[in-house]
Amino acid sequence: MFKLSLKLKHLSKTVLIGYSLIFLAILIGFITRIIGVFQYVSFDIGPAPDQIKDAFTVINMWKGELPTLGPQAAVGGHHILPLYYYLFWPFTLLGADPVFQALPNGLFSFLSISLLMYLVYQLLENVEPQKKIFLTGLAGFWYSVLYGEIFINNYQWNPSSIPFFFIAFTLLYHFQMEAKFSFPVQAILWAGYGIVLAILMSLHSSTLFVMPIVFVISCAIFLYKVIKRKFYLLTILPVISVISGVIVLLPYWIGEFGRGFQNTKFIIKVIFQSKTGTNSSLFASLAKRLSNVFLNYFKLFQEPYLWNPSLLYFLISIIFLSVVTYFGITKFKGNQYIWGILCSTWGIYLYAASNLDSETTVFHYKILIIFAPIILTITSLAYLNFSKSKKRIFYIITGLIIFISCLNNLFYESQFLLSKYGSNRVMNTADMTQIISQLPSGAVVCDPRVKNRRKIHNQYNYIDTNITRKGIKLVNVCEAGNYVIHPKRSLIVDGTYVNDAAYEKPHFVKYSPSDLEKLWPIFKIVENGKIAKPAKVVAETYTATVYLLD
Repeated sequence: MFKLSLKLKHLSKTVLIGYSLIFLAILIGFITRIIGVFQYVSFDIGPAPDQIKDAFTVINMWKGELPTLGPQAAVGGHHILPLYYYLFWPFTLLGADPVFQALPNGLFSFLSISLLMYLVYQLLENVEPQKKIFLTGLAGFWYSVLYGEIFINNYQWNPSSIPFFFIAFTLLYHFQMEAKFSFPVQAILWAGYGIVLAILMSLHSSTLFVMPIVFVISCAIFLYKVIKRKFYLLTILPVISVISGVIVLLPYWIGEFGRGFQNTKFIIKVIFQSKTGTNSSLFASLAKRLSNVFLNYFKLFQEPYLWNPSLLYFLISIIFLSVVTYFGITKFKGNQYIWGILCSTWGIYLYAASNLDSETTVFHYKILIIFAPIILTITSLAYLNFSKSKKRIFYIITGLIIFISCLNNLFYESQFLLSKYGSNRVMNTADMTQIISQLPSGAVVCDPRVKNRRKIHNQYNYIDTNITRKGIKLVNVCEAGNYVIHPKRSLIVDGTYVNDAAYEKPHFVKYSPSDLEKLWPIFKIVENGKIAKPAKVVAETYTATVYLLD
């Protein structure tokens, strides 16, 4: 104990602050990603029941219904690859509760904080150890408080785990290029490289189209290096990677063989199909593409980092991100292999983003580059070689912007946690399960939202089919003798599908462009009054009232 205290006394303030930030990053990550996910309040949000549909797909794998396609892309008509379902399936061994299908995203997000700090530590070569530890902690803490990243990792959604697997992909390449392992270990690492690539291709269209190109570039660099050194045996390692990726995608290939490779043809069509209108002139088309790249990149900092849609914050985003991008790239003197993967990914993504309308592309389309501002800020702080006075000015301005970013995110993060644990918490899946378990067998529950895509894929059906097994019936026209499970409070995000007080006409919540809430996923907690129908209360919980209609 005396030796430990003696060592602590010899640590500089910079190192102590760095270690403190590392500790806080892990603590915040554990609370918001691991503990927070068990209050599952977002199982049925948004205009479509995607989480419920995917939950059915995963739980039905126990019945032998093995998926050969992943979720369908919003643009292009193709499906991504199906490994997302297989990755989450083992977690259902813990139970059929929907929270166990949200848990993997929370777990991967929590682990990505430590992985990012390790990545930054490896990236910052030629930096004095004290400064290196501080910047590593700063990167991890900043990332740990990003509210948007927390929100999407608190429920089951295929793109949520992209940061974890992308960091893993980058680190695997770093280990391979360092060549510090025996040939068998290198072969295992390359096999893992192919598997992680296949998983990334199964998480979102952005990774489906971007990561194979990054993979080819990385393999080409590796082959150039080993051939130049005449290590010809090592040239088979990328082949091992390709084979491992193909093998883990066997369910997809089996399905495609039966479909005549229809989905693969769709994917190829999307690759060669330009979205920017063919009726436009070459100049107009080029201008639109450049505008999309510019706005998608700079809004990346304005949205998940600053959480403010005002013109002032947009200007701050443009100036700050321009500065750190320039300095971060031009002054960089760190690990070239990690840097190469990061820059390749960012560049290829931004090229692809030229086809994405910046007005409709919210931050979750940009998860693949979500921590680019953090990396560029950290490398700017690490390698700037200005005079002492100019450095101090840059450090103060950068520190102020990071402080504002963290403060804004912590505010919305606290509001989100209060919706789960506060006095105004909303109904979660455990509450719904408890209520359904207390209904009479064969009870008829009415909810006007249970139609179209929600007719089968709704939370009542999932919970009763897989957990409570009460044999309840669902209708979307409320009549006497029906039960209504009426939440006392609702979590409202843009696009949420909600019932009116009379339980007759459900509607979508759409915020106007001038609203702060257009920075998805900022939300509101809405207090619900009594239902506007003759009914008697038959049960009541802290978050809901159960009515029997007269």
